[in-house]
Formats: sequence, structure tokens, C-alpha cells
Amino acid sequence: MDELIYGVWKGRSYDNRRRIDGAAPEGLPVSEFLSFNSGNPVAGFAGPQGFLMFDNRVTLADVLLRYYRRAKELSCGRCTPCRAGTALIVEALEAACRGEGASVDWTRVRAVAEQMKATSLCGIGLTTPEPLLGALDFFPELLRDAPVMPETHRDFYSVATAPCIEACPAHVNVPRYIDYLRDGHPDLATGVLLKHYPLVGSCGRVCVRPCEKACARGRVDRPVAIKDLKRYAADHAGAPIEVLFEEARKPETTPVSKYVAVVGAGPAGINCAYHLLKRGHHVDIFEAEDYAGGMARLGIPAYRLPNNLLETETEVIERMGGHYHFGKKLGRDFTIDSLFKRGYKAVFLGVGCSLGQYLNLPGEDQSADGYLKGLDFLLDVEHHQSRGEQVELDGDVVVVGCGNVAMDCCRTARRLMKDQKAKVTVSYRRTRASAPADPEEITAAMEENIGFEFLTAPQEVIVENGRVTGIRLVRMAEGEPDQSGRRSVKPVPGSDFIVPCRYVIAAIGQKLDATVFSDKDGIRLTRHGTIEVDASLQTSREAVFAGGDAAAGPTSLIWGMAQGQTAAKAIHEYLMTDATGFIARNRMADLIKKADLLGACEPERPVAFQPRRKLSHLSPEKRISNWEEVEHGFTDDDAWNEAKRCMRCYRLFAVATLSPIPGTSEIEEL
Repeated sequence: MDELIYGVWKGRSYDNRRRIDGAAPEGLPVSEFLSFNSGNPVAGFAGPQGFLMFDNRVTLADVLLRYYRRAKELSCGRCTPCRAGTALIVEALEAACRGEGASVDWTRVRAVAEQMKATSLCGIGLTTPEPLLGALDFFPELLRDAPVMPETHRDFYSVATAPCIEACPAHVNVPRYIDYLRDGHPDLATGVLLKHYPLVGSCGRVCVRPCEKACARGRVDRPVAIKDLKRYAADHAGAPIEVLFEEARKPETTPVSKYVAVVGAGPAGINCAYHLLKRGHHVDIFEAEDYAGGMARLGIPAYRLPNNLLETETEVIERMGGHYHFGKKLGRDFTIDSLFKRGYKAVFLGVGCSLGQYLNLPGEDQSADGYLKGLDFLLDVEHHQSRGEQVELDGDVVVVGCGNVAMDCCRTARRLMKDQKAKVTVSYRRTRASAPADPEEITAAMEENIGFEFLTAPQEVIVENGRVTGIRLVRMAEGEPDQSGRRSVKPVPGSDFIVPCRYVIAAIGQKLDATVFSDKDGIRLTRHGTIEVDASLQTSREAVFAGGDAAAGPTSLIWGMAQGQTAAKAIHEYLMTDATGFIARNRMADLIKKADLLGACEPERPVAFQPRRKLSHLSPEKRISNWEEVEHGFTDDDAWNEAKRCMRCYRLFAVATLSPIPGTSEIEEL
């Protein structure tokens, strides 16, 4: 079938069983629903908007039965309407699928569904009744007279999600771990997070919080402090993360166990190894530095992410049976060919983007003393500190750029000042509102007496006798918005001025060190200088996968870990079947996004205002002269009160297909 046969969508029915020109919901990309994975037609879809049926080889009663069985499993049990209602609906639909629909009291079933919709406490109970109510309103005979369908190879896949879950690159079940915190179980909350990655405490400190930007609570007052609750869970799990793995069973040698090499011990590589070890494979990680963590260790200052915390969390890999090989650099100590010759059956490249960039202004002297690349500056500081060596700056600093690396550079420079009266200034060519840095990082920098020159751009790095003495900036004016909505900027003639300084730090981005590859490696790069990968993160060379910054460009810790998880699934499928496989969760996320199935996810009923809890901080006066962690975690009371602000705005989506969906043999923990 290549079109909608019948359905109910947002309260409107569509019945094309006797029509030549089939109708469909306006604005809904129905073509996205027609095939789930390659060659596997979607027979039916159910969600909070209603249901859509595309093939008569599957009955409406069967699709709804599977949908409500999943809803019953997801019911938390806190409210009777959902807990009892889903059970009663499942019982009625089971009778319908046995051919006994005529004996079901559908009036009573409708009343149960309406009670769920009106009085449930969370999104599961509030929104899942919609498909059933639509069926009873417009197609009751298809439930009353449903035929008994023969057993086939049909499949069914469902996802319970929320805006925060879809916004999280790793699709962490945010409401679930917040539920556990509200119930006083930070250990169980940490367990939810450990299903996705081991760097829980680290992510709870430096995550860029895409989930909070999507949080539906933000339409009521302010988003839930999801990142801070994650940190609380890790810090109060009852034991450090690495201790939780003391009894973890190491991989056993079985017919399915394979040897995999992971290149790079950054967030992507560590999480790829973590998920491969969980699947029973043997993993070796090769790292050019002398310790694990990648840019999370080298590029994030200790006042944001203490090294000892990161070290304990990366130890999880060894406790699970993996092995680190430090001081081993791709292209110098080994090649991709040599890894395969040593017996590895797959390789993951998580080599990161380790090269900073200069401003590349006309005639600039890149060898000038005091002219630094942002990433190199942070790496140099970390290397000196790891050796116990003191680093000092003896003059004013100008940082060019306003991303998170730039914020790390300016705040690090402030802590290295020999004279605390010296100035640190940030120059950014756009406005504060346009800056890519976390707004809280900009606020923290301002609190530390760091100056900002917004709407300025560099024209010249001034050098005298081989030493930086200043930087010439020009004022910028905003123009009209482009197609993306971002306003253009252009220099204001005659507005240039000089900022005297002894250091200019260019924090405008970083890139992959492509010299680690040779032509024999067979790794193609994109025009942006990143590793070319397909949807499964496989590179141009078979059995070689890549993720994190090296494949996506400079990202964040959570994005890197998410790609490591995706790559591990694809590698496992490749090792088992010689094909890169299909990741059903990613396909469903794509469908939800393209069809805008979550929409604004407005609260179903009025919600009382509850203020967002704030973390306490070291005062600016105390923190600028040391490397102590600036942010303090939530107290027990603050964590409990903040957890109560979560509205549990779950939505359940499901597809029924005519053939089995590959890669779903493992239970999807959302």
C-alpha cells in the first residue's frame, strides 16, 4: 500500500476505503510513515494524535492492543485511572482480537478511556486514550467485528518519549530518573543514566543541556534543572560510579565475542567501548595521551570538571574488562591496517578535533610570543598542571570568540594572572544573545571581572619585536536577518580601536588532525575536514566506524557519548551479521521530528508556578585565584523540590510493520 486507508488524526476521521482520491491529514508528511526500515511497509501507526492504517493485512484491533499493552507496561501506578484503565482497555482489545468484540461493553471502555484522559497524573494516561477514543467515535465496527488474524512475521515497535528525551542526543529517559530522585532513590536514577553512558557525574557538570531548552516546563515558568539533577544523582548514588562496577562481570569468551579496537579515549571512544563491553565483546582503547578523557580531560578546566572525578568514571572500562593503551598515537605507533592484522574485527575512530585555529588575519605573525590558539592554550595549561608545574600570565589577555572554549580560555586566563589587576577581555563579532556559549558560562565570566566587547571583530594582531602588544578591533553593526533568521554583521567604517595586551587567544574553533591518516587507510574526509560517515557511522572503509568530534565536527560531551553509543550498536550488528544494521530508535526519532509529532507538548491542564532551584557557587572573589569547583551540587531538599517540577509529559508512539524490524531484539530502555 502507498497511501492512507483510514484513520483518525487530531479528532478528524479519514476513510479512503471507498475513495479513489485518498485524503490525508493536511501538513502531515504521510510518506514518512509508509516504510519504517528499507523494504518494510508500515501497516499502522498509533500515537497521542490518533491512528493511521496503511495495510489491511493488519487489523485496527491488533495495532491498538499492542499500543495499550505498552501503555500498561509504562504506567507508573501512581494514579488509578491510568493503572486500572490501561488494564481494562487491554482486556477489551484482547477479546476483540479473539473475535469476541461483540461481547465487549464498549460504552464502559469509552468511559474508562475518558476518565484516563481527564484525570491521569502524567502524559501516558493523559494522551494514550486518544487512538481508542477516535476508533470508538468513527470506526467502532472495526473493534466490534474484528476478525481473528493469522500469526505472521509482523512486528511492532514503540517509543515512549518527551521533548527532553528527543532533545537529548543519547535519548536518556529524563523523566524516569527524575521520578527516582523524587522518590528518594538517587542510586536508581543513576542506574537509568548508566544505561546510556558511564560519565554520569561528568555530564552532570558540563552538559550543554539541550534537554532543558526543550523542557515543556519552560512554557509554564522555567525549565527543570535537568543537568543539576543528573549531577545530584551521581553524587548521591551511594558509591562512586566506578565502585558500582566492582562486581561487573567481565566479558566471557563466547562464539559471539569479537575483538574491537577503539582509537581515542575521549567521550565518544569511551562510550563506544562501554556499550561494546556490555554486549560481551573484547575492547582495547588506544590513546595518544597518558590518561583517558580526551577533550573532557584536556579542554575542560578543573574548576568545571575535576580531574579526579573524570578519572574514576573512566576506570569503569577496565573494571568491565576493557584495556587502555596509553601513549599510542594513530599514524605514529600503529595504523588501521596494523590493527586488523593484529586480529581486531572492527575499529572505532574517536580521535577528536585536537587542532586549534589562528585568526588568519592578513599579515599576522603566528610565531609571535603571546599569540595562542585557544585549544592549544587549554591543553598546555592542563599538561603543566598534570606535572605539578605552575603556569602564570604576566599581562592583559584578549580572547577572540564566544563559544564554550572561549569561555574556558578567558576564565582560565583569569586564574593564571600573576597580577589580579590585569584585564581579560572577550571580543565577539555578534551580540551576547547570538553567542554560542552556554549563557551561564558568560554570566560566570562576567562575575569574574572579565570584560566583553560584543559586536567587535579583529583586524590586526599587533606585534613588536616578536611579542604581542595589542589587537586592533573594529565595531560591527547588525544588518537584516538572513533566511535562517540570523542577522548579518558588517564593520562600521572608522570605528577601529586598539586594545593593549600581551596575549591574544584565538578561540574560534578547532579541527581534525588529518595527518594521522595515510592514503592506505582508505578514510575519506568531508569538505569540512571531518571523517565521512554514513547513518550507521561507518566510514568509507568497511569495518571502520567513526564518531564524536572527528566525524561531526567540534561538539560537546553528550553528543560525543551519544555517537559512541550509536556506533557501538552498529558495530555489534556488523560483527553479528556483516551488515551495519538498522537502529530503530534513531528511525523513530527521525519520524517524530519530521512529522512534528511532539509539537509544543503543552501541559494538558493548568500548572502551578514553582520556582527553579539554583545551585550555590563559590564567590567570584574566592574562585578566581584557585581551581576549586565553582558550582556546588543540590542539597537533598533542593533536589527533591526540583524533581517535583517535572511534569512527566510522556507521549507514546508506535508502528506496526509487515515484516520484522532488525536490531530490535534487545529491549529498548528509553
